[in-house]
Amino acid sequence: MDHWIRATDGQTYGPASLTTMNRWITEGRVVASTPVSHSPDGPWREATMVPELAAGFGVEPIDPTGAPPTRPEPPTMPTGSWPPDMVAIPQLIAGIFNLVAAVGWMFTCFGIILSIPLAILGIKELVAYSKARTTLPLQYLDRAKTYAIFDIVAVLTGNFASLICGIIILTQLDAARQRALAR
Repeated sequence: MDHWIRATDGQTYGPASLTTMNRWITEGRVVASTPVSHSPDGPWREATMVPELAAGFGVEPIDPTGAPPTRPEPPTMPTGSWPPDMVAIPQLIAGIFNLVAAVGWMFTCFGIILSIPLAILGIKELVAYSKARTTLPLQYLDRAKTYAIFDIVAVLTGNFASLICGIIILTQLDAARQRALAR
């Protein structure tokens, strides 16, 4: 969107792009009290009142209604019992069974092909479980969903316990997500 300015000599200059306006602010040609408009006929506002220009002066955009600037609330860590047992316990069990299956496959002719992915998945699940209390709830649940899908695929290696845990996690994710959003 183009901007117009009214200089101290009363002349109107523009149209100027946001890039040009920011350059003029840097050069000192536009100051905080410079009248700015989106059309050559007005309405005119001080440059700091134009939200896209306010940052160039190192100030937060000023709301003409006088309301304080709003900032999004930072995500908060859950209180109470987190992570939910309906997701965390099957994740822990699946991680353990993936590691056990990896060790079992290590001593076969398919050792490297099957044991490494299972070991990586098992370790990742155990790490996710151990960091669950310090991870943001929705981020934790998204990772749990990804690991649950891999747990289900792990049935191809004969790991039925991981399959069951993956299914349990996927069926419980919606309830856990609702609980996290209800905070």
